[in-house]
Amino acid sequence: MKKYICNKTVAALALALGLSGCNSFLDEVPDKRTEINTPEKIQELLTSAYPDGLYMLVAESMSDNADDKTTVTENNTVNTDAYHWKDNTEVRQDTPTHYWNAAYTAIAAANQALESVQEIGKGKNLNYLKGEALVARAYAHFMLVTFWAKPYNPATAATDVALPYVKTPEKVVFANYKRISIKEYYDLIEQDLLEGIALIDNSKYKQPKFHFTKEAANGFATRFYLAKGEWEKVINHANAVLGNDPAKNLRNVVAYAQLSYSQNKNLYVSSSEPANLLISGNISDYSIRFGSVKYGLTINVARNIIGQRSHPTLNNWAYDIYGNTENLNIPRFLQYFKYDNISAGTGYRYTMASLLSYDEVLLNRVEANLMLGNTAEVIADLNLYLPYKTQGGTINPALTEAIMNRRYAGVGTAFDPNYSLTTQQREWLQCIADVRRAEFLHLGLRWFDIKRWGMTVTHTDSKGTYELKKDDPRREWQIPEDAVKAGLPANPR
Repeated sequence: MKKYICNKTVAALALALGLSGCNSFLDEVPDKRTEINTPEKIQELLTSAYPDGLYMLVAESMSDNADDKTTVTENNTVNTDAYHWKDNTEVRQDTPTHYWNAAYTAIAAANQALESVQEIGKGKNLNYLKGEALVARAYAHFMLVTFWAKPYNPATAATDVALPYVKTPEKVVFANYKRISIKEYYDLIEQDLLEGIALIDNSKYKQPKFHFTKEAANGFATRFYLAKGEWEKVINHANAVLGNDPAKNLRNVVAYAQLSYSQNKNLYVSSSEPANLLISGNISDYSIRFGSVKYGLTINVARNIIGQRSHPTLNNWAYDIYGNTENLNIPRFLQYFKYDNISAGTGYRYTMASLLSYDEVLLNRVEANLMLGNTAEVIADLNLYLPYKTQGGTINPALTEAIMNRRYAGVGTAFDPNYSLTTQQREWLQCIADVRRAEFLHLGLRWFDIKRWGMTVTHTDSKGTYELKKDDPRREWQIPEDAVKAGLPANPR
């Protein structure tokens, strides 16, 4: 279905934005939209409204989760370029360009679904399809702006430049796309997101973990409002996900520790794992590359992330690191192969990944409560969360405000977000940052946090030490070459 979408339905969008995957359609715009004429076909189309690429290799390599494995030779140009914050112009899987292509192709599928709902929906209740399409469109646009534009800053959002926000299926090859302001862009995301959440119907999904359910959509909303700094809205949407028993769906890392490596990676991305809100199969080698790249997890970085000193109560984390010094990793991905020609034995490697989780929602709520000064709520949620991540399943002693103040006194100096922090917020934010870093290792979310908090990243290699500071334009990925050639302004360098 995804191949059909690229080749038939979104050729115009692909060309206008410079997506290299549909270049055989330069001369005309195929129009097969009339074939999407039943609710079942729209629902099938919506399986293509989720990006089938991954951003995690680039995001992890750019972050402080990556270090130089001095005994390993450079073995992946995407990893090498990202570690040195250099623009990568390749179009293969796991590159910035591949994710750009995947996201805008997903947007095109969502737009086609919305148009088809409007065309055939008279007298029919197709709101559930509209809701999923709107949230999927919002999600893909949000992921794009996170990587290719500056973090949201209320003081400059009206003038900071985002990307094109595409809301209609195109009927001409070279549509006139323009980069709009971050404020306008985020407003459009919010409009799609809120309208879509209200329309989603979980009962319509045969495999709900692969779709935006009410819970997944509200979970995404917590990430969106965290990026905007709208703390009350983070909490409201988190409450809609977590309900009255927030702990019941948290990932039980203590139980994972009793499983084999293979069992760990299968369970982590399983639809039967309660912690997963949204999982996705993606054209990607990341599942077999994330541990072996030269610039990745080293012993020193692993100690910083899951060593005892990073635990809020100085207990031992339950996370198990596998592999040797050249391949350290926590199993969090599953590889499979999808054939496009069984006789020829050709096809694509896919990586199954967890894109949204209950754990992220809870930690987003913790951060929002800290920013609002709700220290009791911060302590309560951390005391719920930490036993599932701590050896033995308990923390001793339980966190209190006094312990937090003493434990984190004088730290948090690395944070420079686009909003002010009190001394207590700055210090306690270090606790949240440490917990998030362990929870999301390999998943790319550390890069989200680095950008949101304005942190400087330091990398070293055999030639020297390098810094990427808050206002360095290399933090924003470069617009793909084909898109620039098609008229979209490049990011500054």
